[in-house]
Amino acid sequence: MVHVQLKKDHIRLIRDELTLHAPNEACGVFIGRHQRDSIIVDIVVPIKNSIPSDRSFELDPKEHYEAWNRADEERLDIVGVYHTHPHSKASPSAWDEQSMKNYQTLWVIAGIDGVRGYEWDGCVKQIEINEVP
Repeated sequence: MVHVQLKKDHIRLIRDELTLHAPNEACGVFIGRHQRDSIIVDIVVPIKNSIPSDRSFELDPKEHYEAWNRADEERLDIVGVYHTHPHSKASPSAWDEQSMKNYQTLWVIAGIDGVRGYEWDGCVKQIEINEVP
């Protein structure tokens, strides 16, 4: 994967989640499609953090399942996950890195310094986010 396309509204929603749920982390998934060397995000689905914490997150299983069903209905896929770092930079923590090894997909982190994308490719690699209208 080379880059991800996120709409301006998607990025705004993720930044809003950062503020709305602080001091705890917020999380959600991306519904979209793979296209050559890109991920196209069509829908951002906020999901309840089932373990409210300022240092970790867990996607609520029921809401995560509903997001999978929504993706199926739209004939799309869950192509990634996002979460927020309300007290730190948009860089993967040690826990994030371990999770990335186990769930190898697009990861987007919103922190106090912006929104960044990552993937696991033997190690954490930052990927480009293209903001589209």
